Amino acid sequence: MPVFYRGPCARITHRVLAVRTPAPRRFALCGLSAVHIVELAPERDGSGATARLYATGTAGAAVVAAWPVLGSTPLAVAATLAAAALAGVGGCWRTRGHSYELHGVYQGSLQVLFRSTDRRTFSQVVRALVRAMEYADDHLTN
Repeated sequence: MPVFYRGPCARITHRVLAVRTPAPRRFALCGLSAVHIVELAPERDGSGATARLYATGTAGAAVVAAWPVLGSTPLAVAATLAAAALAGVGGCWRTRGHSYELHGVYQGSLQVLFRSTDRRTFSQVVRALVRAMEYADDHLTN
């Protein structure tokens, strides 16, 4: 039994595509058709800008609250601002990367066959599935 891909997220043989993401499922290659790639861009709904604004306001409030305790020296203000920024702003500046999905028609209904945010893994799975489907076509017709 030829194995075209074996990894932590999927296993592809000459008969079956078994995936663990988005949910553990098995698809018989003979029931698959219209397989295509869908690339989802990072969300741009404005929530990142709101979070950055909120974190900046929180950092400013921390500086104002610590002012009487630490005094008005520039070093104390800078240290308080840096600590507040590290605590509140760090996670707000991260952006989500692209998500890649493999869609196809399986036994008459459109399905999400595989999903990954790792471009390399996704490409390996796609190439293996193409090879497996070609192999199945060649051996079914002969």
